[in-house]
Amino acid sequence: MDAIKTEVYNILENAIRAAIMAGELSITEVPDIPFSPTKTPEHGDIATPIALGLAKQARMAPRKIAEIIVKHIDLEAHPTLHKIDIAGAGFINVHLSNEWLYDTLRTIAAMQSRYGTSDKGAGKHLQIEFVSANPTGPLNIVSGRAAAVGDTLVNLLNTIGYKAIREFYVNDAGGQVERLGESIDVRYRQALGEENLEIPEGGYQGEYLREFAATIVETEGDKCLQLEMDERIAYFRDKGIDHILAQQKASLERFGVSFDVWSSEKAIRDSGKPEEIIERFREKQYLYEAEGATWFRTTDFGDDKDCVVIRSNGEYTYFVPDAAYHRDKFDRGFTTAIDLFGPDHQGHITRLKSFVKALGMPDDWLEISIIQQVNLVDAEGKRQDMSKRSGQFYTLDTLIDELAETVGEQFAVDVARYFFLMRANNTHLDFNMELAITHATENPVFYIQYAHARCCSIFEQGSEQGITPKPIEAVSLKQLTEPMEYELIRKLAEFPAVVLLSAEAREAHRVPHYLHELSGIFHPYYNQHRVLDPSDMEKTHARLTLVQSVQTVLRNGLTLLGISAPVSM
Repeated sequence: MDAIKTEVYNILENAIRAAIMAGELSITEVPDIPFSPTKTPEHGDIATPIALGLAKQARMAPRKIAEIIVKHIDLEAHPTLHKIDIAGAGFINVHLSNEWLYDTLRTIAAMQSRYGTSDKGAGKHLQIEFVSANPTGPLNIVSGRAAAVGDTLVNLLNTIGYKAIREFYVNDAGGQVERLGESIDVRYRQALGEENLEIPEGGYQGEYLREFAATIVETEGDKCLQLEMDERIAYFRDKGIDHILAQQKASLERFGVSFDVWSSEKAIRDSGKPEEIIERFREKQYLYEAEGATWFRTTDFGDDKDCVVIRSNGEYTYFVPDAAYHRDKFDRGFTTAIDLFGPDHQGHITRLKSFVKALGMPDDWLEISIIQQVNLVDAEGKRQDMSKRSGQFYTLDTLIDELAETVGEQFAVDVARYFFLMRANNTHLDFNMELAITHATENPVFYIQYAHARCCSIFEQGSEQGITPKPIEAVSLKQLTEPMEYELIRKLAEFPAVVLLSAEAREAHRVPHYLHELSGIFHPYYNQHRVLDPSDMEKTHARLTLVQSVQTVLRNGLTLLGISAPVSM
């Protein structure tokens, strides 16, 4: 389709130049020609309002300008074009010949699983950091949404020619993990029978720590009490991080997400890089002392206030290791770093970008997107409590478990991923559990998967009838003459552009929308038109070729989303 658009653009541009040369249009140069696919087939395939845009400069009615432009297009010299007409005040509607539709099917047949790929990224190295949940508790469903979005964006970017990797930044240093150790210490001593103990302020109340402390008692008894308190808390901190991180990895693997790199905040701190960052900022006079702390002049970079980088007790705030970590990313050779942050990190964006700029990285090197809140919605449309469930956090595993009770383990992951991806990630998402567990076609992911399964069933039925699909070179594609067939092929032709736009705009939700629209065309076609007709084998083979193309695009799209393409349902 991109090649077709380029050809049509050149035809229109040459026609305008010819009109200028003939003295019929009094304009000095040809502007950019805007055009887009039309919404209805009767208006052609591509439309442009260029005549309206030229009206003021040419001092002529737009419709007259359109007539002049069209007059200078020789349809016989351009087999791609079927006809051109003028609509309304001067819109030029281009009707393409059917041959380009048939070429689309030939392209899909030739490329198969590669259909939708391109080399736009030219092998550039990109890194996407996502999830990066603190190793202080199980993954919640906002982390699940981030996992689905980040994983799909990597798939999309690699499909268009980038070399993108998935990276998880483990926040295994700082105050939050110290409080984890303190919280486990309390639960451990409670498990040994101590009373009147309270979780420290800012600690972790979750039932999962009671269970973890109980396992420590089972395996180690009370020997940890022999350690000094600071030593014991450090031991529990490290043991807790390892345990929770292993749980998080298992949850992500279950969800179909495997990270290429696991980076450690502790390793960054131990490397000495934060000290190098501070020294560099001092040299550039970005730091000053006030109120017993060290401040960074973020106001020099457009922030509304400066921020503390070293507290009065000498400890770094989290901005310093974060800045060092991003410098580490840059040093590893990534041409772009993309961070997917949770909804509570909005205020962190400007400051982190200030640090990155202060370190000399290009302004456009770091991209940051917010993955917004997820709300569970019940059958009555009421939002459920997201913070606790029977004394536990509502986790990603809990969500998959509840879905699996109704739709099975495989489809539970499919449904969860689709629902997380079906809205733009910068908007709040209401996760409708009632719809998610519905087996009917009202469930959007099943609607798409059922379309793929229907394609498979057609070939299975054909095999039972002794009908084997022919190579596309042996098929008379001109047998495809139904309006719904043209509509299907036009939609199939859009797929590479959808993939490209989704990747470049970092908008993974465009792909599920496209697949739902494609399925919405295929299902009525399946119901209204007979594919296997032994009395007309030429049409049968042409329609089998079309169904194969639909099957290929559905499978390719679902694969990008990390969702299965079942052969039966």
